[in-house]
Amino acid sequence: MANKKERIIAAAQQVFLAQGIDKTKVSDIVKLAGIAQGTFYLYFPTKAAVMPEIAKQVIVEILAYLQQETKQSTSAEEQLNDMIDAMMRFNLEQKDRLQLLYAGLAKSEYIGEWEEIYSPFYDWVTQLIVRGQQEQTMYSDLDAFSTARILIGTIESTAEQLYLFDKMVDEAFAAQQIRTLKVFVRRALGIQ
Repeated sequence: MANKKERIIAAAQQVFLAQGIDKTKVSDIVKLAGIAQGTFYLYFPTKAAVMPEIAKQVIVEILAYLQQETKQSTSAEEQLNDMIDAMMRFNLEQKDRLQLLYAGLAKSEYIGEWEEIYSPFYDWVTQLIVRGQQEQTMYSDLDAFSTARILIGTIESTAEQLYLFDKMVDEAFAAQQIRTLKVFVRRALGIQ
């Protein structure tokens, strides 16, 4: 069985998804987690304080998903293409959780933790760019870390526009947007 903190995080996520963040009470979370309300406060000062932990969990899942989906890639260029497709699928499959996460962090004082939470994701993409530079398929004068941050932001923004904010997305339109994104990214990185 998961430890108490993990149970709180899982329960909070489930209740937030079912009721919304604003309507959720700490008592709802602890009831589902099967713990005393005082135990909740040993780990988190407020219900909003759970959001960074949910975000960290999502980043771990994104990285595991990307590693699985790109493991057959033979080059950095191919891995980049597979990464874009994987990020789009992840955003579509995890639409409700990601909407919850963005709304929860944006409404809280914990939005400032975003960069630290994303650090492992930035590192993963930085390594991909360095690999592309070593393979001489990506511009060598790009700062890999800064480029990774911009790249993640660009891909996520496209995914959010397609899957998180639109109620119904036309599949043909989504496919066109993804093709355009891939061309844009390839040209920005210097991939011929």
